[in-house]
Amino acid sequence: MTLFVLRRLATALFVLWLVMSGVFLLVNVVGDPARAALGEQASAAQLKGFREKHQLNRPLGERYVTYMSELARFDLGSSYQDERSVASMILGRLPRTLLLGSVALTFELLLGLGAGVLAAIYAKSWFDTAVMATSFAGISMPSFVTGLYFLGYFAFRLGWFPIGGYGVTMLDHLYHAILPALTLAVIGAATYARLMRSELLEALKSDYVRTARAKGLSTWRVVLVHAGRNALLPVVTLLSVSLRVVVSGAVITETIFGWPGMGRLAYEAISGLDLPLVLGIVFVACAVVQLGNVLADLAVAALDPRLR
Repeated sequence: MTLFVLRRLATALFVLWLVMSGVFLLVNVVGDPARAALGEQASAAQLKGFREKHQLNRPLGERYVTYMSELARFDLGSSYQDERSVASMILGRLPRTLLLGSVALTFELLLGLGAGVLAAIYAKSWFDTAVMATSFAGISMPSFVTGLYFLGYFAFRLGWFPIGGYGVTMLDHLYHAILPALTLAVIGAATYARLMRSELLEALKSDYVRTARAKGLSTWRVVLVHAGRNALLPVVTLLSVSLRVVVSGAVITETIFGWPGMGRLAYEAISGLDLPLVLGIVFVACAVVQLGNVLADLAVAALDPRLR
């Protein structure tokens, strides 16, 4: 087991290096950060001074080596826009994104797994058909369409939720997070519902389930205790993918609802060609996703003794 964990950690570090290398090369060949930071009215002398200050006049290979060596020391550099530390800017937005992502993930699991289990129990019924049709629509609906609909109907028309913002107190934060979290959760919940239904129906055909039924166990106990454990294996794997939303946030959703998280920060960084900030956000998001993948593999091994 120890060798398995070390091998997965080594793979995660390799993927992290690969992603950061690719993003570094990409952001350094797109646009002019000096022009984006100083504006179109900046003089040639100002542009030259900016490039010298931030070492943009050095060869790309030298800048890559310098950045990777600093990244190895967890030094994310400073923002081009306001000279603030990238690490402090990310840490200032990260709790808000974690709150929004956690609420969204809760909605995904409660709605998706609950609908999937009920659809499997009442397979080929009108409820099953309704769940599958709704989940198909949820997967097909872009988040910006869902977000605008929720905002227009539940916030503007009914007035049940605030139009946007973050709030002041903790309860206020949760209240403001409901609509954007539901927007983020629609696609995930639909995916979980379809996956849970499929896996549960397959598990219910197994011999051990028939044996449990023959012993006189109730349907709910057979589904939740016996078949549910094996059906959760692919769900746990998919759960690691959902961590991307928890950490990086959703750029479109946070922009629509004015949520001051990492997704909106990423939008601002990309719009202003703030290279250190873009790279810092990608590093944090990728690192947490890779950590989530490792934890998901360990969780699957804990659920399935055959893997151990």
